[in-house]
Amino acid sequence: MSNQNSTSPAVSSLHDEQAKQRSDDGQLQQGLEDTFPASDPVSHTMTTTATPTITSENTDDMEDTPKVDEALAAVRARSHTPMTEDTRQEIKALRSELGRITGSAQEAVSASGRIAGREIRSVRQTIADQVREHPLSALGLAALAGYVWGMTR
Repeated sequence: MSNQNSTSPAVSSLHDEQAKQRSDDGQLQQGLEDTFPASDPVSHTMTTTATPTITSENTDDMEDTPKVDEALAAVRARSHTPMTEDTRQEIKALRSELGRITGSAQEAVSASGRIAGREIRSVRQTIADQVREHPLSALGLAALAGYVWGMTR
């Protein structure tokens, strides 16, 4: 049999790991005490985040894309450009066209109102004529309408 005092490599590795964990616990405890009270607890392990790898192919694509600053500068330059006579004439023509369209819309609404008024008067006259010609039918119809209305209340 083998010597009782000698330990296997697995046992010595286990003892080394346990000793390392005990020393790491002290660092973790110290970090927790230093940051208490905090919303996020401290970890004694380090985390990394993946970052994109920039290759020469990627940089070529990035150079072709427009830059935000350049686009903003172009918009600012365009907005500070003085109006030309053509631009003023175009704005004047658009305002004139808008006034004409507004007038046409007002006329159409006014005409629709007059037509609707005439139709309402015509329907009212037709109903009055029917009531005069058939008074008992009108009375029965009114009674039926009153009964139905009373039942739904």
